[in-house]
Amino acid sequence: MGKSCCATGCTNRFNKKSELSFYRLPKNKERRSKWIAAIGRSNWNPGSETWICGFHFASGKKSDDPLHPDYVPSIFSFTSPTNQTRPVNNLKKYQGSQEVSGKRFANTSREQTAAGGLNLHQNPASDVEVQAVKVQGTGVQTEETHSDITSLHEQIKSLNSECQSLRDIVYKLENEIKCCTLDTSEFDDSKIHFFTGLPNLQTFMLLFSNVSSVLPAPAKQSLKPTQELLLTLMKLRFSLSEGFLGHLFGIHQSTVSRIFRRWMHVTTSKLQQLKVETDLK
Repeated sequence: MGKSCCATGCTNRFNKKSELSFYRLPKNKERRSKWIAAIGRSNWNPGSETWICGFHFASGKKSDDPLHPDYVPSIFSFTSPTNQTRPVNNLKKYQGSQEVSGKRFANTSREQTAAGGLNLHQNPASDVEVQAVKVQGTGVQTEETHSDITSLHEQIKSLNSECQSLRDIVYKLENEIKCCTLDTSEFDDSKIHFFTGLPNLQTFMLLFSNVSSVLPAPAKQSLKPTQELLLTLMKLRFSLSEGFLGHLFGIHQSTVSRIFRRWMHVTTSKLQQLKVETDLK
């Protein structure tokens, strides 16, 4: 019986002229279960002559190194493009780490050999091994330090980029909040008339000047005084609930109630005073 790939959607079959490799599922229970899970066929119990082709391994071949990405097949037609590229990226990382390890081993071996030759002339034979170990430790430390510095530079670069991106987001949000904030400093005459019923901003500021001059300062102020007057006039004009006003101005409902009572008390007193002064005239 010819070899055919067991992966779902794969039609590859063994051909002597092809360089495509085929592999039986491993006998080791733990590794075998990982392969079966990766292949992802439901209610499936593979036999001893079940094969999978190299197409489903990032390198094209299986690896018996548990740290290698191809220790378990990972590329299938039913996986997403992101999951299909991840094994390839993992393979590159693995190969890079193996290359670095190889360089470290070669450098260490050369240093050990040089140290050993030097110590044969300068130290007793019993000290050769100790001296070689010292040189080995220094070589590895230098290599790792250089690698760590490079990694730190990359991390700093990435963090700087992320910080700049966050600054841009904060700046954008601040502008959006500024546009949405109910503040008379951002209002023109039409907005003042809509929100308060007063004819223009000048009238609003005149009313504010007269009333705020006798308004006692609160122990804790959540809004600017002009915002407090705006809140009061909006409640009078539209009969808005304190809960809704609290949502608009970003304050608690009880704070809205205190602001309204304080401004209404002072405004009423001021109006009565103006009426008396007018009557006297």
